[in-house]
Amino acid sequence: MRSTTRHLLALGALASCAVVVGGCATPTSGREAYEQALSQWQGASEDTLRARWGRPLSEEQIDHGKWLTYVVNSGTVPPPTFSFSIGGFGFGGGRTQVGGGVGVSTPIGQPTPIACTTRFLIENGKVSTWNFDGPGCGGS
Repeated sequence: MRSTTRHLLALGALASCAVVVGGCATPTSGREAYEQALSQWQGASEDTLRARWGRPLSEEQIDHGKWLTYVVNSGTVPPPTFSFSIGGFGFGGGRTQVGGGVGVSTPIGQPTPIACTTRFLIENGKVSTWNFDGPGCGGS
């Protein structure tokens, strides 16, 4: 009996450790994953970047290099809608009556683009840093 109790206590301690260790492992957020993906460009040549990303939307010369700006659109979020409906239901006199209905839904506003703006700083012909902004950059 004592041996069984010790085994159960050991298993309980082992399970507790597994929960603690597992609790520390958190999934990477979309933005963190995008940051990690961009980190592969550190030190890459401008030519390699352009071959993969294509022609930038804009180029901005600065004292010690230039910024290449890329915008990637990954769709749109539909606009909110307004709905209006008319219907009927009644009962009485031993009868139940059900009426028909008409519903109308119309969008209000414009669709919202889901875009990600990514800028690479090129210094001495190589990517030295980057930044990004927008809801299309891996979410919030």
